[in-house]
Amino acid sequence: MSNTNETKSSRLKLWMKQSLSFKISSIGAIIILLMIPNTLVKDIIRERNHNQTSVIQEVSDKWGNEQQIVGPVLTIPYKKIFEDADGNVKEIIRHSHFLPEHLNIDGEVHPESRKRGLYNVVLYQTNISCNGWFEKPDLTPFSIDPKLVLWDKAFLQISIPDMAGINDNIKIKYNKETYRMEPGIEKINGFQSGVKIPIDLNTDHPQLEFSFNLDLNGSNALTFGPIGKETIVTLRSAWSSPSFMGSFLPDEHSVSDDGFTASWKILDLNRNYPQSWIDDKHNLLQSTFGLKLMQPVDEYSKNTRSAKYALLVISLTFLMFFFFEVINKQSVHPMHYILIGLAISIFYILLLSLSEHLGFNIAYMISTWAIVGLIGTYSTTIVKSKYLVLTLSGILLSIFGFIFIILQLEDFALLAGSIGLLLVLAAVMYYSRNIDWDNVGMVSPEIQGDLEA
Repeated sequence: MSNTNETKSSRLKLWMKQSLSFKISSIGAIIILLMIPNTLVKDIIRERNHNQTSVIQEVSDKWGNEQQIVGPVLTIPYKKIFEDADGNVKEIIRHSHFLPEHLNIDGEVHPESRKRGLYNVVLYQTNISCNGWFEKPDLTPFSIDPKLVLWDKAFLQISIPDMAGINDNIKIKYNKETYRMEPGIEKINGFQSGVKIPIDLNTDHPQLEFSFNLDLNGSNALTFGPIGKETIVTLRSAWSSPSFMGSFLPDEHSVSDDGFTASWKILDLNRNYPQSWIDDKHNLLQSTFGLKLMQPVDEYSKNTRSAKYALLVISLTFLMFFFFEVINKQSVHPMHYILIGLAISIFYILLLSLSEHLGFNIAYMISTWAIVGLIGTYSTTIVKSKYLVLTLSGILLSIFGFIFIILQLEDFALLAGSIGLLLVLAAVMYYSRNIDWDNVGMVSPEIQGDLEA
């Protein structure tokens, strides 16, 4: 009875070693199981990226967040008299708003990269010079009785989202008089914080001229609102990696290793709100534009992209060992596949940890050689031929090199990847063209004879 059981057990082991369908199913199951540690790696990358975001936000809150400069806007209150449902005469205060005929903004952005622990935070200090003029406000189109206009309550206001970033007093020169602007803003849809100053509209000048300077701290991005009938913005900086953003791209720009210059010219016809209106009908923040100070290298985004190719790397590596089995008639145990797959999974943890200190490219090179060396050394226990071990290691290096090239070619990653996979498939089809898949055996005749005996 025991001999019969031993015979059945031997035949089962022999079938498991020789069955092509069982081998392929086993490899597929191992690949699926190896996606579990890969998912954990992606979670770690997201956690580290979240930590970086938290550090950036913490530093930005103390220095100055994204600055979005919109203004100045001229606001004139007026009285509206009406009868309520009971016939009582009541009075409310409403506001009319007017935008400049011309707005010129000239600014210089001084970038600064600060290190907090493992993370770099991009900050900036900007000096902005603004000037322009308003036409004398005309409330006739709104059918407002001039006697109800509160001319002495008119004020100018400028939206500045993060007041903590203001470095110096904001003094506005208005019709040859200089005023210090005060904190507080009101009655403009979308404005959350900023500065304002009461002004005197009792003047015979047909144009109401203004000019002011802003000295601000900020981080990540700097944007403006095109509130002039003609808005001209010119920016300069030593930062070499700007990303122009918002509703309008610059008409002219120049980017080099020494920095960038950019200029915009925007008309009132390019936006979807008028030069004057009543109350908070329009949102002036809907068509802002400007730039973002991009980090030249984002290690976590590259690590995330790299981890997305883990399935491809594991599959190609297992395919390489599978064909070695088929062609050389030498068995590779499922445990070998598991350990090799785990080594590839550790590659992504090693890559993440090294890239935080050395940069992605150097970390990728070190991690590749470490894992290829580990798998190559381990393969000597499976393959007795040094030539075959070197061949397997060379192919594995090629796989990691192929993935590295895809990571560098962001715009052409899909094209390079599809061409690479086509070449891999062509190589597989070429080297397997003479294999008789119906009669393929996974073990050598010598091993098979020992098992049958």
